[in-house]
Amino acid sequence: MPVEVPDARLRAFAKRTAPGAGNAPRVTVYVESDGAPWRFPDEPPSDPTPVKPLVLRMAIADPSPAAAYLGRPCQYLHEADLRKCDPELWMRGRFSNEAVAAMSLAVDQIKRIYGAAEVNLVGYSGGGAMAALIAARRSDVSCLVTVAAPLDTRAWTDTLRVSRLDLSLNPADAADKLRNVRQTHFRGVGDKVVPLATSRRFLERVTGATVIDKETFDHRCCWDDAWKDLRRASCLAQ
Repeated sequence: MPVEVPDARLRAFAKRTAPGAGNAPRVTVYVESDGAPWRFPDEPPSDPTPVKPLVLRMAIADPSPAAAYLGRPCQYLHEADLRKCDPELWMRGRFSNEAVAAMSLAVDQIKRIYGAAEVNLVGYSGGGAMAALIAARRSDVSCLVTVAAPLDTRAWTDTLRVSRLDLSLNPADAADKLRNVRQTHFRGVGDKVVPLATSRRFLERVTGATVIDKETFDHRCCWDDAWKDLRRASCLAQ
């Protein structure tokens, strides 16, 4: 079901709650990726809405009744609303303070719907970077899970030889604030979009995080298909 969140540039959906789920101890929020792919390094999409919503499928596969899906700024908007949405929110400013703050307020609203005291955050690709940045400014995150995520965005843009995200925050710079958060980070050994090295500095700065490298996985394959098993291996199952 749709969830009304404070920022009109965001769209969120929650599972229809089972009896008693309105007082869940924690809710798991799945954070969408950067969305529609760029056709070329210098040609961003005109609409950032994901073409293949892998993260939505992961959220649907979550067996918990307290699970929600949160899109990124400017995704899933009607054409008139999209025209009013700043394109920097899916370009250089995709991880800006403004974007992270709006997403964190949406997490607050989802928590209220479920009556939850804590939140789990799950993010794929750029959504993993966003989930880490959200977690770094909160004190109620029980578990952070990232999947194929560029956790050091400076290293990521340098490795891919694309423009730096100079209007954005970098998760690696906020890693010290996550030392008390349980974490599981999944990486694809064959991932050429987010190579393993682009998370090194982040992982060096956190303690106790579990890193699971999947030999046969790349950036897209096969995270959603394997999500039920992967979820059981993460801090979500603890």
